[in-house]
This record gives sequence, C-alpha cells and structure tokens, in this order.
Amino acid sequence: MTDYFLITMKTIIWDWMALLGLLFVLVGCSGGLHEQDGVFLFSVGEGRQVVFAEGNLAEGGCGFVDKQWEYGGLFGWGTGDRPQDTTDSWQAYTQFVEWGDIVGGGWRTLTAEEWKYLLFEREGAAEKRAVGTVNGVHGLLVLPDEWELPAGCRLTFGAKGWDENSYEENQWEKMENAGAVLLPAAGFRWGGVRYAERCEGLYWSKTVEEEGCPYTMHFDGVIMGVDWDNTPHYGQSVRMVRESDQIEN
Repeated sequence: MTDYFLITMKTIIWDWMALLGLLFVLVGCSGGLHEQDGVFLFSVGEGRQVVFAEGNLAEGGCGFVDKQWEYGGLFGWGTGDRPQDTTDSWQAYTQFVEWGDIVGGGWRTLTAEEWKYLLFEREGAAEKRAVGTVNGVHGLLVLPDEWELPAGCRLTFGAKGWDENSYEENQWEKMENAGAVLLPAAGFRWGGVRYAERCEGLYWSKTVEEEGCPYTMHFDGVIMGVDWDNTPHYGQSVRMVRESDQIEN
C-alpha cells in the first residue's frame, strides 16, 4: 500500500469516529416528554402554553433525571456553557447562557413572569399547585391546565407542611399519568456544599433584575414566591419547558 492510501484511510476512519462521537453527544443530551396517554399543557401567559420536561436538569447539564423525585444538579445562574462550574463568587455569573443550548430539542428556562403566571395568575391557579411528599421526597406539585384527580388519590390545596399530601411510588404514578409535575425541594449549593435539602426548593428563571440580580422561584412547606436575590453563585435547581407547538407526535 502507498503512503497516500494509508493516509487517506486514516482520515476516513477519524472522520467516522468524530461523527459517531457527535451522534453520541446529541443522543445523550436529548430530553423527552412524559410518554403517557396524553400531553399535558401548562399556561405561562395569555394564550401561551408549555410542556414540562420529565424531570429536573441532571448533574452535568446534559439531559434530565429519570424520576421526578430525583433532585438533579444544582447550577449557578445561567451556566448553560459551563454547567459544572461551582465558583462561589457572584461576579462569575453576570451573563445568562441557556441550559437548553446543551440539551437541545427546544427546551428552555422559564422567565420570572412565566413562573408567576403559572403559579399565581392562570385560571384556577390556587387549585393547580400544592406542597407534598412523593416517595419520601418533599416538593411542590404543579398541575396542568386540564386536570382530573385520579381515582383512589387525594389532594389538599392550601396544605401547610409536607405531609398532608403524601404519595408512595405507585400512587404517584397515577398522579403523574394524569399530568402532575413534581418540583423536588433539593435545597441549594454554595461552593461544593449543599444546604436546605428537603426543606426548600429554589428554581432559576432566566430573568435578571435591573441591578443584575436573577429571579428565583422558591418554596418551602408553607410559602412560595418569585423574587430576585444577589445570589447567582448559589447552585439551584433547573426545570425546563418547551413550547406546546414543539411537541413530538
């Protein structure tokens, strides 16, 4: 064989290996919907609906956790281009980069106004959210616009504390199949240390206040809100959505 032939064959092999590597990344970072009987829509503004990802953004920022009660990763604000960064200085988090740029598939982060509309302003909002416990994990339950309580399940709105709405795995499966979303109370991370696990849930929005402070959707067993704070360096949960017109049939 000539040197030219050997060089050509090596080039072809390396090109194929690079292509296979790219396909692996794209498949590994893809996210999906609940594969249930229907697709469940959540209003985040007048005439605008989204679907929720199947779970929180996973460690490393590539795809989602398998079960809704799994915490997933805790990310500094806007670290879509460096999801593993744990720098504890807020000056390192001044520009928002969308985590959906890694995940792909049209997934994105909610704005502060969308979080507010979802939880407090859409029709029947007070009866489409409740705190509870799923498979031993505390969290916030968010229900779709069209909701029917499954037979054999109970749900108390306005519950104070985590225990009034409590579901074992088999019970939660019924709730999930009816469209319920669980946002687990994963706490937050400062540097490499996790705090407030099972006590508080903090979820990023993509919105930043005029002073450069990002907005967070937060809840505990009693209160919830959407407020800004000067803690972009805190690691918090990320739950992604995509537009209803991007649903794969």
